[in-house]
Amino acid sequence: MPDITLNDGMKALEAAFAKARSLNIVVGVSVVDARGDLVASARMDDSLWWWTESSRAKAMATVTYGGIPSGELTERAARPVAQTLLHMHQGRIAPQQGAVPIRKGGKLVGAIGTAGGTGQEDEDISAVGASAII
Repeated sequence: MPDITLNDGMKALEAAFAKARSLNIVVGVSVVDARGDLVASARMDDSLWWWTESSRAKAMATVTYGGIPSGELTERAARPVAQTLLHMHQGRIAPQQGAVPIRKGGKLVGAIGTAGGTGQEDEDISAVGASAII
């Protein structure tokens, strides 16, 4: 059985969208596993088409850096290692605020990222989504 399942991903999306609705904003949310492979992704009605890709890229940044929330990576974005990773992954890593790790029993099993609000709103929404499956 995988460490993070589709059912986990769907629970996280539902919780994240409920939080976004409570903030009266629309977002895209993505859940990835510890390798960065997509588990689940969706966007709310009226959101921009690219928010799912952006939310996934934020989540990918978190797992790429071993579980560091993506907002803590912004200062590293211009460093050579970060630039190399961005190039290697064809821009699919976004070291900007909005994603948090998902851990089970202390083990990094994935990350959830959100796009569409402010960086802090995105991170708060992601945290609610992550807590739905921890």
